[in-house]
Amino acid sequence: MKVRRPRIPFLLCALCVLCGRSVSLAQPVHGISLADLRRPGFGYGSEECRKQLQAIASIGGNWVAFNEFAYMNRVDDPHVYFNADRAGDDIKQAIIDAHAAGLKVLLKPHIWSRQFYTEGKWAGDIAMKSDADWDSWFAEYTQFILRSARIGQSAGADALSIGCEYKGTTPQEARRRKVITAVREVYKGHVTYASAFWDAPDVKFWDALDCIGIDAYYPLATTELASDDEIRAGWAKVYEKLGPVSKQWNKPICFTELGYTASTRAAIEPWDWNVKTADRDFQARLYKIALDEASKRDYVVGLFVWKWFTSDQWKQMEGRENFCVQENPKVLEGLKRAWKPTTQPG
Repeated sequence: MKVRRPRIPFLLCALCVLCGRSVSLAQPVHGISLADLRRPGFGYGSEECRKQLQAIASIGGNWVAFNEFAYMNRVDDPHVYFNADRAGDDIKQAIIDAHAAGLKVLLKPHIWSRQFYTEGKWAGDIAMKSDADWDSWFAEYTQFILRSARIGQSAGADALSIGCEYKGTTPQEARRRKVITAVREVYKGHVTYASAFWDAPDVKFWDALDCIGIDAYYPLATTELASDDEIRAGWAKVYEKLGPVSKQWNKPICFTELGYTASTRAAIEPWDWNVKTADRDFQARLYKIALDEASKRDYVVGLFVWKWFTSDQWKQMEGRENFCVQENPKVLEGLKRAWKPTTQPG
């Protein structure tokens, strides 16, 4: 999805609170973030994508996240660019295909800026310089999210995220609540927000959502190839903070992204895309421990692994993508053991 700058810095829930009512979903979230290769015959809605949905189901996955993108020239530019007339037929077909494979669907729109590449910025840096600019940005951003909400409603998506890691917008609580209200008017599924991991305790509008979503790139260790004990101790510190957040808002937590590269430093800086020294066994071990530790907390209802592509041909099209898990058999076997598929998809 993005090149993650060093930052200190799953969604859904087996049990969500929706409009004051307890809504039970049949499954915990065993999710995969499925990235669109955006080439004819290889992206969302293609036969190649259908093959990957089947592969995800075969390892016990029961949710998949689809992403659409809008763009900003600069992180302080109040204009959000997207094709407002786009029908989203590819994503609609992908939703139909996911349901046919036995998977539920989270729509998770993102914003991308060229500054993410050129200046090491990230989505958390999006912030305006004036109230007038904030008004303009939220007006255009709301239209982008509403397009995704309408696509999700028409195609039957099971859940929608109203943002991704926008730490700079966290103080804009009133404007954020207006976005949620507008989305609720057109979309009737579950709604969440994918907060940056360090920002989740500061978000004040969790009460308006069904689930606390967190992109969980938590630093867990201070040493390369950290031991299991060190990694588990790191997660224990994380959950010391997350437990009170869930209790405060009476909401379950889902990790809307959880990803590791094969880097020997992946427990130190999980957000770092670069890999200097690779160890695929360590990547598999990090996932195993993350799933183990999440399963011990009843307020954590699941996660979305970051990430998997819509075709096995991703290397030829994307080049190197160090977060991709679909060709690491040890990661896949670990997910399959944890998720325990009972049937093969038809």
